[in-house]
Amino acid sequence: MGLSFNLFKSTPHRVFHYEPRYYDPKKEAMEERYARLNDDGKSKEDKYIPGKFIRTHMRNNMYKNKKDVTKVLFIRIIVLATLVILLMAAFYLTDGLAFLLTPAK
Repeated sequence: MGLSFNLFKSTPHRVFHYEPRYYDPKKEAMEERYARLNDDGKSKEDKYIPGKFIRTHMRNNMYKNKKDVTKVLFIRIIVLATLVILLMAAFYLTDGLAFLLTPAK
């Protein structure tokens, strides 16, 4: 690696030319399937887009979940009311048991 000095011409740039030699058969098969899906006589607007249906279903589910908030609230109210009733029943039963277990005067 010697230094070369040229007074009249500049040295050409060294270019790194890389050609990948890796072959992935799974990727090739997937690209062929996508090409077949897109070429089934559909218009350009109906092309297959990976994940398109997942996104739309997620949006629909989020909308449905917002509508079901009243259901969840109603269930919470029922559970809290049941707990309050059970606590009141336990209080009165223990009070009644205490009355029965105390010796008479």
